[in-house]
Amino acid sequence: MPDKKINQSEHTCCNIPVSGDTSICKECGNKGKSVKQITLKSLVKEPKHKVIKSFDGFYFCETPNCQVVYFNNEEQVYLHKEDIKVRVGIKETKNPIPVCYCFRWTSGRIFNQIKQFEYSTAGQEISVKVKAGECVCEIKNPSGRCCLVEVNKIVKRGIELYGKNQSKN
Repeated sequence: MPDKKINQSEHTCCNIPVSGDTSICKECGNKGKSVKQITLKSLVKEPKHKVIKSFDGFYFCETPNCQVVYFNNEEQVYLHKEDIKVRVGIKETKNPIPVCYCFRWTSGRIFNQIKQFEYSTAGQEISVKVKAGECVCEIKNPSGRCCLVEVNKIVKRGIELYGKNQSKN
């Protein structure tokens, strides 16, 4: 079965307007993308809720080796991996590394599928469920965004590593 790249703009959860607003993470110096209140309220551990005056104005730091996940420079609040209820896939190096939080796809699961079948159904399976309105990315995904871009990257990397033109180890 050939891999079909999924266009995230075709899906309802992926069509939710997201602010292009960015801010600089003071720990790593890279840009973070704005994140909605619902994402923070869902994923930040309860004890940390007490130090947050307002859930507005937070950003998600996408830098893999930065320990900060969410930050608000104005309020000087910096939330780290240990403050979050779930593993933050982009910041993890050890399995399981979550890729799709709504439907429990990990990079290992995608890679194993490619090793076994030389393709992955991850994008197609997620696409079907998203079209059925079953995703809740803004609640389950630490970025608050649709995972399909990241899923496509992992599938591509898996095919490069384990596809039929590569040696089988």
